[in-house]
Amino acid sequence: MRLSWAPLRRGRGRLAHRATTKKPTVRVPWGSVVAGALIWLALALLNGSLRTLIPQIGERLLIAGGQLAVLIPMLYYGGLLRPTGLALRSPIPHSAREVGIILLVLIGLFGLLGVRLASTIANGSALSAEHGFLSFAPLLASGMLVSLLIHPLVALLTFTVLLTGSALAQGLPIQTLGGVGLSGWIAIYAVAPLRRRAQLFLTGALLSTVLALTAISIQAGSGVAWLDTLQSGLWGVVGGVFATALFWLGLTLLERPFRLATPMVLMELASLEHPLLRELRDKAPGTYFHSQMVGQLAEEAALAVGADSLLARVAGYYHDIGKLTKPDFYIENQTGINAHERINPALSARIIASHVRDGVELARQHRLPTALCDIIAQHHGTSLITYFYHQAVGSLPDPVLEQHFRYEGPKPQTREAAIIMLADTVEASTRVLGEMTPHRLANFIHDMVEMRRHDGQLDECGLTFCDLKRIEEAFLKVLVAARHKRIEYPNSEEVYAVRPS
Repeated sequence: MRLSWAPLRRGRGRLAHRATTKKPTVRVPWGSVVAGALIWLALALLNGSLRTLIPQIGERLLIAGGQLAVLIPMLYYGGLLRPTGLALRSPIPHSAREVGIILLVLIGLFGLLGVRLASTIANGSALSAEHGFLSFAPLLASGMLVSLLIHPLVALLTFTVLLTGSALAQGLPIQTLGGVGLSGWIAIYAVAPLRRRAQLFLTGALLSTVLALTAISIQAGSGVAWLDTLQSGLWGVVGGVFATALFWLGLTLLERPFRLATPMVLMELASLEHPLLRELRDKAPGTYFHSQMVGQLAEEAALAVGADSLLARVAGYYHDIGKLTKPDFYIENQTGINAHERINPALSARIIASHVRDGVELARQHRLPTALCDIIAQHHGTSLITYFYHQAVGSLPDPVLEQHFRYEGPKPQTREAAIIMLADTVEASTRVLGEMTPHRLANFIHDMVEMRRHDGQLDECGLTFCDLKRIEEAFLKVLVAARHKRIEYPNSEEVYAVRPS
């Protein structure tokens, strides 16, 4: 019988490989651990009065630990603490996930600090219904800020946890917890999304009304004199106005430094008098009008699929601002000789691709929101610069050379970025079409969308096949309206509605 040593050799090799393979080292995120410990201590410090901190230290630390134990898992599943970014739609884009964590910590702790300061100044009486829960105005404002800057669900959770911890640490009655909690929940959902100043006025009026009615109800149930009860209601009105004023102040101080795409910021950027848009209109008029049309297409498509229509429209306005650096190299701005006729296709492709990088740099210089910078960087993805590629290779495709004629990317990471890519492609392509029926135009739009999909440009944006169908229908609706017919006059003379005298 012949013995084979191959299995033993293979087994020995595997054992040797296991012996020599190093076990992966587990790195402890010490920065996160230290930050969590500091937040834990800050919560224990701010949940109650400093005078009672020492005798209640164990209880306060336990309450703060419970707050973190509730917040951290919920924020993780909401997407704020995950490396993949936010799962909830938010003014904070995926690339700025850390900004959301910093904002949440700052707003929450400053809200509790405001409660402590107001309570200390009023000697604790402003925490009760007697003064309309005036001390809780900073915490109410912080809930409204988190709602607008991050997400209403995150705001609801954070506000409830902070309010409950503060009430437990100070032994506040259940009526106070219920009254302030109800007021905060209503304000959190009323303020987002904030698109008009009138909405802020209505939110403040609603918050003041709820605080006043809550204070009056609690005081009336306690058998207090009617004049004192009315005074408590007036303090509730003051508390609502104070919370709204703090919210507006906090919004003004936070949205610009953190470059957040809040509805108010986007409304300002949508103005055609913005310096960047005026410069684009003066130096690159063809690109300017192309961008306006892309904005209209993107807004209609975003409405069709439930994406952020305001962000999509504004991103359409700014997606090509990088062409300001070399406007004469883009066909829509040329009125004479084509500048690309004097250079080789590879250099032309690099110049065309550079407008993405230049656009991101211009957006950062003008402090545009990070969400807009991301869309500018992603609006071409890694797509092929087709014209100059075919000019370089002729009729024989070259897979190796093709990589040098592609944009740097990344591919669109959000629905809004993908919509801008598709709107840009469709708008530019339909410029060269002649007279077309709506049916033929619909087929053409479908072909353009499918071209991007087959190229893999839509793999990472989260759009579904159903979304793509709705986007095509939205594009068709806008383009048919834009390509409407006019009456053809019988001769070439200019016809006046009113004959000049």
